[in-house]
Amino acid sequence: MLRGSSALLAMGLLVLMGIVAATYLLAEKSRISFDDVTAARDTRTAAVDVRNSLLSAESSQRGFLYNGNEIYLSPYDTAKSSALRRFEKLQLLVAGEPEAAASIDQLKAIIGEKLAEMDRTVALKRQRKDDAVAAIVASNRGKALMDQANVYFNGIILAADDRLTARVAEQRSYFAWLRMITIAGGIAIVIVVGFAWASLLRHTRELSAARWNLEALNSGLETRVRERTADLVRANEEVQRFAYIVTHDLRAPLVNIMGFTSELEAGVATLQTLIEKSGIGANASDPLVANARMAAEEDLPEAIGFIRSSTRKMDGLINAILQLSREGRRPLRPEAIQLAALIESTVSSFQHQVKEADGKIDVDLAGVEIEADRLSLEQVFANLFDNATKYRSPARPLRIRVGARTIAGDRIAIDFEDNGRGVAEQDVERIFELFRRSGLQDQPGDGIGLAHVRAILRRLGGDITVKSTLDVGTTFRIELPMIAASNERAFA
Repeated sequence: MLRGSSALLAMGLLVLMGIVAATYLLAEKSRISFDDVTAARDTRTAAVDVRNSLLSAESSQRGFLYNGNEIYLSPYDTAKSSALRRFEKLQLLVAGEPEAAASIDQLKAIIGEKLAEMDRTVALKRQRKDDAVAAIVASNRGKALMDQANVYFNGIILAADDRLTARVAEQRSYFAWLRMITIAGGIAIVIVVGFAWASLLRHTRELSAARWNLEALNSGLETRVRERTADLVRANEEVQRFAYIVTHDLRAPLVNIMGFTSELEAGVATLQTLIEKSGIGANASDPLVANARMAAEEDLPEAIGFIRSSTRKMDGLINAILQLSREGRRPLRPEAIQLAALIESTVSSFQHQVKEADGKIDVDLAGVEIEADRLSLEQVFANLFDNATKYRSPARPLRIRVGARTIAGDRIAIDFEDNGRGVAEQDVERIFELFRRSGLQDQPGDGIGLAHVRAILRRLGGDITVKSTLDVGTTFRIELPMIAASNERAFA
């Protein structure tokens, strides 16, 4: 048992560690790619800004040359200063690209010559030397310089666009890998947890069968009973330790997956904002760009949603196993209990739900007293009342009746009857199985309530059975010893 459990645990840990490592690696690659996208966007923006500033200055110069009105020069100096300042920013952005250094130097010389040509024509126009101005304009040197500058600007912009396209494609590839790894890992984890769960249930059933055999041989076999009880306690402790290991060691990497998923979600949101602001792929005819935009806006959020739903489901399974494990380790504290008072106390917590259902609760337990663990019984009856109010029939007012009678063997039988939806015949015994629910699933639940109730009652030395008719109602029968056993029974 331990060897098989250790193998399952090791397999689960390896799968989780693989997912965490792959997620971290892909997240790091995605961050690097995103930084490059940001740098390419800034380079492209700076190149466009420098070109626009030069065009603004040239437009102002031409207006002044043609009209001689100083008002046309209002934006001229501002545009020149903006062009020089933004060109310095462009130089810093491409400083780490050796192949772009030569082009930037040539572009700087062209911009300097262009600004000097514009300053010279403006100065000549102010001196009313129109012939000299006309000669410079007729030489077409200014146009030639601007055409050369546009060639370099277009080259920088095209290179930035190519980088953006390549990095978006990388992002799509990274998230495609992440989706495949997560799906495969999630399936593997579910399989591992399923085998662990099946192993736990099988071992629990074996303990239950051994306990009943022990009771059948109780007469005159006190020594053997003590020996078998000790064996059961040790086996039960082994089950509890295994449940604790599964829930504790699997939860830590699961938390890591949730954390990295949040980081990926934030990264996708940032990438979507960037794409929207830059306009990439908005009306693109290139299928690669369109697919990249679809990956950022649809494919990636879908993959992250799958990760979140899978981790929530796994977390619920782990919590259910942990709850059963904790209940099994809690020591019992038998005390004299008036059942009528205990039921009335429990009913007070459900008065609001009963009132909403126009319901009524009849309790016939006057004078009935047993010795048992109070907290355990409160949990049992709270679960039964909760089920009765949640799964009531909308066709009639809710009615609940609780009664008791003594039976052979110094025991008591408590009947809990309601007129709710009832349970289909094929589901009567399945409702006591872990994570199994029956009927219409319109109420929240995780399928452990009645399994927990049966486990508690068997630990107290009792049991619970059910009779039910669909659309008529359900009756649960609880059997308990009137006096608590001297030793705590194994948790089944």
